[in-house]
This record gives sequence, structure tokens and C-alpha cells, in this order.
Amino acid sequence: MENKLQIISNQIRLKVLEIVAAKKIGHIGGTFSCVDLLVSMYYGGCLNYSDDNYPDKFILSKGHACLALYVILNDLGLITNEKLDSYGQDGGLGGQLDIGINGVDWNTGSLGHALGVCAGIAHSSKLLNKNYKAITILGDAECDEGSVWEAILHISDFKLTNLIAIVDRNRLSVTEVIKDNAVFKLLPVALPKLGWFYKEIDGHSFTEIISAIQESKIANKPSFIVANTIKGKGVSYMENELKWHHSVPTKEQLEIAYKELR
Repeated sequence: MENKLQIISNQIRLKVLEIVAAKKIGHIGGTFSCVDLLVSMYYGGCLNYSDDNYPDKFILSKGHACLALYVILNDLGLITNEKLDSYGQDGGLGGQLDIGINGVDWNTGSLGHALGVCAGIAHSSKLLNKNYKAITILGDAECDEGSVWEAILHISDFKLTNLIAIVDRNRLSVTEVIKDNAVFKLLPVALPKLGWFYKEIDGHSFTEIISAIQESKIANKPSFIVANTIKGKGVSYMENELKWHHSVPTKEQLEIAYKELR
């Protein structure tokens, strides 16, 4: 299973590179850091997206990593090849997600809101006596937002046990390194006291990702998973480099990336 999912991840990274090279726009670094998380959900059985009546709801809060999700939705037949090819064009797929796209549950662009939206989704699931989950992938920089902490407290108070938050902890924002500051020192202490299931994992290990999400689903608590990742994962010269937040590779750089991912 690990090898199969790794092949899929590399294929997605290759397709993202091809699109960025062709369209001259995209956020490779933060996209590559969360590819393995997305693959675990959509191909590793962690996300129930195929239930016609009540599928799990997923929000990729860091919407600038949308290209990976577009490629996955295309591979799953949820968006067409023509739709995927419209990326970067007027009227086509944009650099953020919106609910006009099949398979997308929330408009992105302004960070810090997805966890609160997931709280509403999880609460409605309980009110309707349904079993669907609300799952989000947050960027680590947005965990500084006060709205994230307001949502954490709300989720705790209402015991929204059908909610899973995953942080893509790649330690790089647009311009700076995100150290183990007060927020990330507080999370493992505060969240269990607030009634959350909390776990830190290797965000590039499919075994750890899938196991953590499975644990979350049976914990009977809201769940918070910090996935330690590498920005630009998979291409040596992109890994842990701020420049690859939104740079476009040259022809020579593309050749190196294609070789490494293949």
C-alpha cells in the first residue's frame, strides 16, 4: 500500500509541475508538502467522498495548494480534462478553490476560517443524526489566527467528535520560517485538556497518516493531527526553500524535477 500510494503521489506532483510550467503560475512548495496527506485521504480510504447521500465534507483550507486537489479530482472523474486545462485562464480554474467546482465544499482565499466552517458542518451532521465527518487541512501559519482558536474552543464546548483537523506543518510561510513558537508549544498541552484527540505524525508516511486518521475516527473526540512535512517535498532543490512558495521552474530545473519524481 505504501509503495502504491507513493507512486500516486509522485504522479500528482509530476502533473502539478507540468501545469505550472505550462501556465507559468502556481504554488509548488506548499502544494507538494500536502500531496501525501491528500493522497492518503482520497486513495487510502480515509475520506468517504463517494456516498451519494452524505459524503464526508473536506476543506483544503490552504487553498493556494489547489492544484494537487484539481489533479486528484480530475483523476477521480469529478472534473473533466477540459476543466483541468482551464487552470490559469479567464473563467477557468483559479488559484483558489470555489464551490462551483465539483468536489469542492468551500470557497478559499482568506485563511483562518476553515476550522470554524468545519465546526458548523460537524454540528449539522450531529443535528441530522448522520455519520459524515468534517475534515480540514490547515496551513501551520494560519494557526496563529484568533478565529482558529475560537473554533477550537467552540468545537470543544459542543463535543464535535466527528471533526478532524490536520495541520500541514511544513514550517515555512510565504516569507519566513515558522518555528516551534508559543502556538505549537501550546497545542499538545492545551488540546488534550480541552477534550481533543491530539497526535503528531510524519506527514509523508502513508502508514502514519492513515493510522492517525483511523485513530481519530474511533477516538470519540474532536481530533487534531499535526503532520510534520517538507515544503517542496519530492524535488531536492525545492525542499525547505522559501523561494518555491510561488516560483516557476526553468526548463533545466524542470528536467531535474521530472527525473527525481520518476
